[in-house]
Amino acid sequence: MNKRLHQVAIVLCSLFFTGTCISAQITENFDNITLLAGNGWFLQNNSTPVGSTAWFQGTNVGAGGPFDSFNGAANSYIGANYNNTGTTGTISNWLETPNVTLKNGDVFTFYTRKVSPDSYADRLEVRMSTNGASTNVGTIATDVGDFTNLLLSINPSLVLGVYPVVWTQYTITISGLPAPTSGRLAFRYFVTGAGLSGSNSDYIGIDAFQYTPYVCPTLTVSPSSLPNGTGGVAYNQNLSQTGALGAPAYSVTAGALPPGLSLSGAGVVSGTPTATGTFNFTVTVMDASGCSGSQAYSITIDCPIGGANLSSFPQQCSNGPLYTLVEGTPAGGTYSGTGVTAGQFDPSSGTQTIFYNITDAFGCPQSTSGMITVNTAPTVNQQPFNPVCSYASPVTLSGGSPAGGVYSGSGVSGGQFDPSFGTQTITYTYTDANGCSDNDVQTFTVNAAPTAGLSSSDLSPCVNHGAVTLTGTPAGGTYFGSAALTGNLFNPTTAGVGSHPVSYSYTDGNGCSDTATVTIMVNGCAGIEDVFSNNVQLYPNPADEFISVHFTSVEANMNWKLEIYTIEGKLLLAKEIHIGSADHTEPINISTFTSGTYLIKIQNSTGGSSTRRFIKK
Repeated sequence: MNKRLHQVAIVLCSLFFTGTCISAQITENFDNITLLAGNGWFLQNNSTPVGSTAWFQGTNVGAGGPFDSFNGAANSYIGANYNNTGTTGTISNWLETPNVTLKNGDVFTFYTRKVSPDSYADRLEVRMSTNGASTNVGTIATDVGDFTNLLLSINPSLVLGVYPVVWTQYTITISGLPAPTSGRLAFRYFVTGAGLSGSNSDYIGIDAFQYTPYVCPTLTVSPSSLPNGTGGVAYNQNLSQTGALGAPAYSVTAGALPPGLSLSGAGVVSGTPTATGTFNFTVTVMDASGCSGSQAYSITIDCPIGGANLSSFPQQCSNGPLYTLVEGTPAGGTYSGTGVTAGQFDPSSGTQTIFYNITDAFGCPQSTSGMITVNTAPTVNQQPFNPVCSYASPVTLSGGSPAGGVYSGSGVSGGQFDPSFGTQTITYTYTDANGCSDNDVQTFTVNAAPTAGLSSSDLSPCVNHGAVTLTGTPAGGTYFGSAALTGNLFNPTTAGVGSHPVSYSYTDGNGCSDTATVTIMVNGCAGIEDVFSNNVQLYPNPADEFISVHFTSVEANMNWKLEIYTIEGKLLLAKEIHIGSADHTEPINISTFTSGTYLIKIQNSTGGSSTRRFIKK
């Protein structure tokens, strides 16, 4: 049968109504669709072109219709058909529910069917608007207005055999809303290629619509209590819930978390507490449908444990200085214990327990203790030193106890003391295996040596002269050095011609001595000096750079020996002179001599000699 022939009852209506948002259950069996507008429903046909029908009261079989209702009176359903548009066109016929508060979990059901057999494809969409009471569906067939959320499409591809030909129930559960919101649901009979002469669209019915708001269950937040925390220590605790629809969101709705902690939307209490004490607060969990449940909590943040620390103390020596204590952390605390005063420890107190106390950043008292070890310092001694004379050789130092220490002081080098530094303080220091040391100080006495002097009544006597008297200072010393000495008398005759060193030694009461030496030049003198006295002259005298020896009326072609001595008898110059004539002058360079008196001795090859004094300026 042609679909156009069995649509005998066609209801024409155009109802426009703006309803009031409700959240109660809605049941609509479409017993009388003229009442829909008064109940908040909204109908609008946006087909292109608009046909002779919109939504109409269903036509039952007894009245010549294609099928009866799902329930109730035979015609108690709402219908739409190919006449919603012209001969050909696009059907877009809207049936909107009353304004409701939409929540995730809300459920609505309805029954729908079409003519059997399925000879022309039909399509029904269910859409949702979250724009409050808005009924905006646009003005043309392709518009959807505020109903952009497609919840269901029955036969979206417009093919045969998909749209049910018997009453079939469809159930839709609202989901994906961020929060409960005001809006509407809408049925859209949407068929392209429709109309009396179109290839699609026939006759559909909708019946037994029911909207059931989601009923909040009891939401329970767990656990029932939270563990205590510790100041400065990371805290982490997961909350959970039962009963929520969709992803739950947690928040603090009363009181406050401990400072430093926060509650994430996912229900994690975390952070690091910055204050101690007990903190009361309420956590509320809300689900995707706006349902909520709460739990009161109390978290006590305890004082940290081990908030004071002591690093190891360095070992001390019992004779060491006051030690400033710096091992406590954090800084700013106080130290106490035996031997501790104003943050310093006196090692003479011996090994002790040191206490460190501080009030931490949370106002909590913190305390710790540690042992400071004091090692007994060694006892050091050194034996007194025997006095020495200032001219003594370096003395090896010894006698320090315990052995193995180090000597120090002026004049000390390599464990020896140089007496030339005079009397000094010698320190002996010994350090044991613990690094503890002690020292002992002794004075090393150095006696100054005396200065001996020796003079002679005649330093160049003739061999036949009488005894020469020697005078030594200081008195009381000893004369020595020549067999010609008898006490302090020197006998030239016994000594014979030549140089004769004689010495005088003096030893003081400390056993320190000194020696002075002079050389006595004994001359032959017997006739020779007198002979030469007129034949040899010295000039100039005193002299500066040169002194000349002038020979007159002497035997020619003879070799002479010339020697110059200090007044003490030290030989400074010796040279041979060849005199080729009876009259000869020999210059002598004395520029390097220091100022003073000198002796010049002239001797010929036969043994005759003469001695003269001259002065170097």
